[in-house]
Amino acid sequence: MAVFEAANEAREQWQIAGFLSDIRSPGEYLGRHQVLGATEEVEDFAARGYLIHYTLHLNAKKKWERVAKLRSLRLPPEVHASAVHPRAHLDPSTELGPGVVVCPQAATSFGVRLGGFIHLYINSFVGHDTVVNDCATLAAHSVLGARIRAGEGCHVGLNCSVREDVTVGEYSIIGMGAVVLRDVAPFEIVGGNPAQVLGRLERT
Repeated sequence: MAVFEAANEAREQWQIAGFLSDIRSPGEYLGRHQVLGATEEVEDFAARGYLIHYTLHLNAKKKWERVAKLRSLRLPPEVHASAVHPRAHLDPSTELGPGVVVCPQAATSFGVRLGGFIHLYINSFVGHDTVVNDCATLAAHSVLGARIRAGEGCHVGLNCSVREDVTVGEYSIIGMGAVVLRDVAPFEIVGGNPAQVLGRLERT
């Protein structure tokens, strides 16, 4: 929400209506904005003309289930709102999918393609000619080097670095502070310097 608010301060772009939440009741406040209803009402709100920024998919545990829920919604791509903080720097060549949020001081280099529903947190960086697929998360101060292929739903942890020409597999998790020098397989959990395999997420 803070990114949408900051974007509005730089250039009036949104009429922010409020939140859909399962932990607060309608009429309660989350920060400065009211809760309008529950997340199960998202399709109804979209049908009434609201744009949506959907974040339920961001949790790293069993993220594929949350992504499946997102995709089961009958929401066309143009309904999903994206916002770029005015203190972020996106190279003009950067391509953005729907439902993306870019936080302050995040940056991209030339030729970056960001899929849909991606969050780039504060001071994260994406190197040139890198492709980040849908629903990936780049935590604060994380760095993806050049020509990376980051798979759907991957989580690039706080303050970690991924060297150039590495593939980060779908739904993998890179632990905070990791230095990744080799490919990360789908569903792997890696950490350390240099990063080693710590475990694997099992789909059930």
